Amino acid sequence: MKFLFDFGPIILFFVIYKYFGLYSAIYAMIAATFVQLMYARLSTGKFVTSQVLTFILLIVFGGISIALRDPAFVMWKVSVLYVIFALALIGSNFVGSKTLLERMMGKELELPRAIWVRLTWFWSFGFIAIAIINAYFVNIALSTRQQFFDSGIALDPKIDLSNFDCSQVLVKNLCLIAQKSESTWVNFKLFGTLGLTLVLIVITVLLISKNIKEKQT
Repeated sequence: MKFLFDFGPIILFFVIYKYFGLYSAIYAMIAATFVQLMYARLSTGKFVTSQVLTFILLIVFGGISIALRDPAFVMWKVSVLYVIFALALIGSNFVGSKTLLERMMGKELELPRAIWVRLTWFWSFGFIAIAIINAYFVNIALSTRQQFFDSGIALDPKIDLSNFDCSQVLVKNLCLIAQKSESTWVNFKLFGTLGLTLVLIVITVLLISKNIKEKQT
């Protein structure tokens, strides 16, 4: 349940995007992340650092996207966030006596230092992989959007493409490709990050289980 709760704002973003467009989805995700932040504060008595960082980046990048009517900023926010997470994990391998993962889960799990370090590197590379894959989909979405608006049509480039009627323009195919590319990025934002995170969790559980079995034998 906690896993789904953590992804709640992204799920809401996906749903709102499909019905009301990108900029409405950004507003919804900001609101949902704020609720998530406050719930954690009220239920545990403290803020969760990762949620605070996510909220700040969302306010900055999402706010700029809304203000400039430019989707690029909120799209790149995903890669920036995961790179920051990865760097924080990597840094914890060299600063302090415990890795970041050990500080987070050390009370529930007793593992050798070497295992914590291995898991930290594993999650770091996993986060970097998510950042790179997101960058791939962002580049496609933004380049196809630019091609559409550079095709000579008399349209404001600040329009929300997600709910635009492509039949209104002569370059219908370019419009549909741009819409599809943006929608593909949104799908990755939910299903891609969710799926890859699940894979990381499953592999982590297997590694921990293997270590526990080796201890018992």
